[in-house]
Amino acid sequence: MPTIEQLEKLLAVDPNDPFVHYGIGQERAKLGEHAQAIECFNEALRLDPSYCYAYYFKAISLKEIGRRDEAQDIIRVGIDHAQSAGDMKARSELETLLQTIS
Repeated sequence: MPTIEQLEKLLAVDPNDPFVHYGIGQERAKLGEHAQAIECFNEALRLDPSYCYAYYFKAISLKEIGRRDEAQDIIRVGIDHAQSAGDMKARSELETLLQTIS
């Protein structure tokens, strides 16, 4: 995975790329910067509401900072989007995550 600095350079080229926001969120989460990661996942989802794994990792970051109810809510939204997109793998992974957070 590229570094945050590399991803931010890509973001400067195309600030509307949801994958770059998602990638920065992933890297922030790895550093334990969950509030910043959530902001990145939010932006990825604003740009592409069907980006199912952004829901997944946003939920994990929410759980990590003690916002379990919000995490469960965002997982449910992600499940709906995965279902609509026909992404059964993402749906299954989100459902499993919901069970572990509940």
